[in-house]
Amino acid sequence: MEIHSCSQKHRQGIRAATDSLLCDPCVEKLELDLRALPGLHQEGLHHVMATSRRRNPTKVSGSRRRDHLNVSALDARSNIVAILESWAGYVADELGTTPPTRSVPHLACFLLLHLEWLTAQPPALDFAEEIRSLHVELLRVIEPDHGDANPLTRRCVVESCTGTIVAAPQKSSSISCSAGHSWEVREWLVLRHLMDRRRKEAA
Repeated sequence: MEIHSCSQKHRQGIRAATDSLLCDPCVEKLELDLRALPGLHQEGLHHVMATSRRRNPTKVSGSRRRDHLNVSALDARSNIVAILESWAGYVADELGTTPPTRSVPHLACFLLLHLEWLTAQPPALDFAEEIRSLHVELLRVIEPDHGDANPLTRRCVVESCTGTIVAAPQKSSSISCSAGHSWEVREWLVLRHLMDRRRKEAA
């Protein structure tokens, strides 16, 4: 039986008798990662708002719990929907079928249903690598004390303001620019959209 080498250096290799462009261990790992994504996506929701209580578990009477936005968790949950939706769209277009509802459980289930076909397509390796990256990213998000993300630096979104926003909402209960404009953590999603749009316009 002819055996082709695996890009992940697995000894088993890829059996020529199958249509898959991935070896059996790679396909098994891909399936496991896909099945785990809905649960990890849901778990990540609980990490979007990080609180200081993990660092100071002793509750003091009258003290207020300070919530901070975990940008890494927010981005990871957003990435998983976008990437799964993109691959589901590819499958639907190629097979002439209806794409699933835009939710992680439905998208993952759809991709699992067509996994055998997907692993035989030219972008099979890219698909496996992206799913593996999503899995790793979500695990890092929900891992306690993994470390804070680097702050995001952008020009202030207020018209005519020359200040700079250094956004690290996971470390603070508010966000501000160097000129004094400020926003609440709950405004982060809208603020980030405005920051990205301003950056693209300036490019």
